[in-house]
Amino acid sequence: MVVGGGGGIGTAVSARLAAEGAQIIIVGRSVERGERALVRLRSEVPAGRFLFRRADINQIDSCRDLFSWVNGAVGGLDALVNCASPETSESGEANRAEGSIAGPFAGIDPAAVGTFLQASLGSLFLLCHSALTSLRAAKSASLVLFASDSGRVAAPNQTMIGATRAAIMMFTRSLALELAREGIRVNCVSPSFVAHTPVYDRVMQGPGASRAQSAAARAGLGLAVPEDIAALVAFLCGAGSARLTGQIISVNGGLTAA
Repeated sequence: MVVGGGGGIGTAVSARLAAEGAQIIIVGRSVERGERALVRLRSEVPAGRFLFRRADINQIDSCRDLFSWVNGAVGGLDALVNCASPETSESGEANRAEGSIAGPFAGIDPAAVGTFLQASLGSLFLLCHSALTSLRAAKSASLVLFASDSGRVAAPNQTMIGATRAAIMMFTRSLALELAREGIRVNCVSPSFVAHTPVYDRVMQGPGASRAQSAAARAGLGLAVPEDIAALVAFLCGAGSARLTGQIISVNGGLTAA
């Protein structure tokens, strides 16, 4: 299952996993986005097996319904990848909240903090808590979460964003130790800027363009692209990572080495 599988990174992850033989369940809030992703994926991986399931991981009933369906339809999950971004909210609420909590701390809108925390952390809790039965049904399973390097490297104007990404990293480590004896691995992918994605394109068209350009110049290996992220996720979902859990792995082209 790839939550956020209709996004720039999610589509690349879904394609890579399907090419390696996995049946892919794409989950998202937008049926239109999901259908577009299916068309693209079936074109890129003609032999792939894909289906889309609409769900809103911010809503507890929606999460429960999703995994009740999974347990009945396929019996469990070998891997769950959550690469959904709050910025892809169908309603736009999370996107507005992220804009309201970026920038200088003194300028943060207190009214936006609750929405942002729910989109960043509350939805992660609901997803993982609801998924446990499906993951436990497999003999071994992999849970791959996403944060960002703003949770590792402090920067001005990133107080709330950095705090939530750091929280995801500690969530990963703690849950990994708890679930290891059940054969469930939990790891976290931590990108910085990822080129050739809608989010990156929006940054390049806004006030953050100079920061992104500076990052691209400083990344000795070049900024990551979705295919780089997908290759790592495929490894984390596969047998080669059978003894790897609780790890936070940055993919940033050498931008930082925290």
